[in-house]
Amino acid sequence: LTPLETIAAVSKDAIASIQCQVCEAAVEEAYLYARDFKVTDEDGLSDMVDGLCSVKNKEGRWVSKYDVIQEDPGGPLSIEKQESIGFCRSECTVVQRACQNSLKGKEEDLVELLGRNAGSKKIKDKVCKKICGKKRPKLANWKDEPFEARDAKEVETEDMIAKMKAETGMGMKMYKREDLMSMSEGDMETMAAREAFASERNAQRMSEQEL
Repeated sequence: LTPLETIAAVSKDAIASIQCQVCEAAVEEAYLYARDFKVTDEDGLSDMVDGLCSVKNKEGRWVSKYDVIQEDPGGPLSIEKQESIGFCRSECTVVQRACQNSLKGKEEDLVELLGRNAGSKKIKDKVCKKICGKKRPKLANWKDEPFEARDAKEVETEDMIAKMKAETGMGMKMYKREDLMSMSEGDMETMAAREAFASERNAQRMSEQEL
């Protein structure tokens, strides 16, 4: 095998080794997210499930909280939940891929069961049964990647910026990242409201000029 083929083979086996655990974790995270953010309608649940395996989405950020470990050299892999959100590097990518693989073709079942308020154990049994029945491959060439936690304030700031962009359509790029990180949520909401008002006023002026 060439080096690239070796990496691809390790990645494929790594995905297969953790996909049962990742499937169960994904279901649990979807269940908690829907409950905590009161997502109950079918469209909202479908959108949430669509973003569940991507660290770029808030509903999919859980994937960066897991560290991939190999308890016995040359054995199968496992996932271990950490206290904080971590940087998404190669292990996090493996978790994302395992999430996508394990939920492929099961998205509608997951949405339906969440919509019916089924318990997380029942959903796991339905969605993950097949994938969890497969034998977990062992990995002889696995290289562990240390888990590195991200700064909680930085993550919070990113959430606020995304929220403001969704509400006002503005990305707040004119502000320095350090300034944004020092602001409270109230400060940001005030700023966003001010920007939205200014934007509306400009739009109104332009429409008046056209008359």
